[in-house]
Amino acid sequence: MLLFIRVNLSKTKLAKEEALLSIKNIFNQDKVLPLLAYNLLRWTNISLRLQVEGWEKVNDDLKAGHSLVFSIWHGKLWLPAYFLRAREIYALASLSQDGSYIADVLERLGWRTVRGSSSRGASRSLLSLYRKLKHGASAAITPDGPTGPIYQVKGGIIFLQEKADALIVPVGADASWKKNFSSWDNFMLPLPFSRAALVFGAPFSCPEAMEMEARQELLQSKMKEVNDRAAQLISQ
Repeated sequence: MLLFIRVNLSKTKLAKEEALLSIKNIFNQDKVLPLLAYNLLRWTNISLRLQVEGWEKVNDDLKAGHSLVFSIWHGKLWLPAYFLRAREIYALASLSQDGSYIADVLERLGWRTVRGSSSRGASRSLLSLYRKLKHGASAAITPDGPTGPIYQVKGGIIFLQEKADALIVPVGADASWKKNFSSWDNFMLPLPFSRAALVFGAPFSCPEAMEMEARQELLQSKMKEVNDRAAQLISQ
């Protein structure tokens, strides 16, 4: 009888431990946070009064199989991440924990991801994206990511565009009601039911004769143009 009680107590203890482990797995932030972000992103974007400008030309190029590199500021990802969903576009996500969360959310939306950054894993990730682009795929890069400085174009996107013979598409975004976080990228979260604007600049390539710094400045000026235009649209 004593042995029977001990066995049952052991089984009960094991069952409790398994239950606690299951609860911990359910509330594992690596799984929960991306799921919450995914649902929040979907819900907020569905509720927005979105105005899109310049998409027709870009969409025609995509349908024609042209390789495009979408240039999006790190802090303005919320709108284009949803709008460009389910198009099998490749996104470069950093190797950081935040990069893992972003990659998870994007993959749920139908994006494809390549992990890397401007420091760790840069050569390998850019080579992977280069191969995708050479086979007709398109990609998206945050030229000021993954750690800034904010709104400063780095050389990776220029190098990739040139080597893959692709076209760069500058993308601007803004919203009338929004929350800007105190992160390095001043991340913009559009609030539900606000007016929002997404602006796609004309696809272009940087002249080969230009120095790298001049090419970066050219893209930076085009990024300013599309983001200024997005701000103008929501104020009209």
